Amino acid sequence: MEVFKWISVIVLIVVGAEVIKMYIKSKATTKSDEELLNKQQAQIDELNRRVAVLEKIVTDPSESLKREINQLND
Repeated sequence: MEVFKWISVIVLIVVGAEVIKMYIKSKATTKSDEELLNKQQAQIDELNRRVAVLEKIVTDPSESLKREINQLND
């Protein structure tokens, strides 16, 4: 009976070590995923600012007049 007890203890230690390794690996992945998410959010914010500038240019009445004049020249 003593042999089975030691085998059980060894199996529990090995399984516990694997669980700990998977937990540490998942934490590292989560951190890199968070960094990627922050980078993508910064890119989205920059694109939103650029689109806002383009919308302002397109809807600006003076720009509209310039386009009409340029169309007449063509």
